[in-house]
Amino acid sequence: MIILFASRVCSRRIALSIFGRTLPFGCWFIAGLYLLMMGAAEADEPLAELRKSIVFYASFDGTSDARIAEGDAAMYTALDLSRGEAKRGMHRDNVQIAAGEGRFGDCLRFQGRSKEVLFYRGENLAYRTRDWSGTVALWMRLSPDQDLLPGYCDPIQITEKGWNDGAFFIDFDKTLPRDFRLGVFADYKFWNPQDISWDDLPVDQRPMVVVKPPTFSRDKWTHVAWTFEGVNAGDAKEAKATLFIDGEPRGAVERPLQFTWNVERAAIMLGIEYIGDLDELLIFNRPLGQDELKEVMRQSF
Repeated sequence: MIILFASRVCSRRIALSIFGRTLPFGCWFIAGLYLLMMGAAEADEPLAELRKSIVFYASFDGTSDARIAEGDAAMYTALDLSRGEAKRGMHRDNVQIAAGEGRFGDCLRFQGRSKEVLFYRGENLAYRTRDWSGTVALWMRLSPDQDLLPGYCDPIQITEKGWNDGAFFIDFDKTLPRDFRLGVFADYKFWNPQDISWDDLPVDQRPMVVVKPPTFSRDKWTHVAWTFEGVNAGDAKEAKATLFIDGEPRGAVERPLQFTWNVERAAIMLGIEYIGDLDELLIFNRPLGQDELKEVMRQSF
């Protein structure tokens, strides 16, 4: 109100300054403050749009529960990947909140293997049976070849049934030096109607993005995200899922995608065979652009 009143008082003097009179210092101050506030408001608009698109956000700051969730915000612990029995809360002995060690604030630290699985409910994915799109993003810190034990490792896997049946995941391959991969597997019978065994399936027919060599290190945080659009848009309509590392696109899967889920059984599983740190898990209800992903990397929400 003070700025508005002062600007009105100054308006006549500003107009007179056009004809050679000097603009009073107070009016210059008010005008500068007004322009500064307008610039700040414009700069905050992209961030406001991002915040409106968040459907799930786990910062791991002091708690494993999500700060933003469309459904149940709690983390759960299951005995194994089948998730037949689950207990509310984080109950893996070799996983902890590492205070002050995150990309922003605290982080989730995995210190060893376990058959137990940590997960969030799939109701937080904003899943749609028609034309489903979104973005998943998180920070990771590890040196894969040195830190991981033998075998595959999935820092995050999102599915109802299994890794090759209606699933998104990022993983490290089991062969040294380890490749980093994005898996985009539609319903099994949809993407592999002839039931060809995995070993017999040509590499270029596997619905994956492979990064050789990945640039992860336990000495720095690496941002990983994937966007997806057009899932469940129809048998003949091509969908697209794109992998980004540190804000740069590294490849895409482009093909029709059908995900048929019982959302009550779907899960966002974390740290399968993973040893390292995770932070700032975000899920959006639309595919973000590259500039938006770089904005996500700049701050905590």
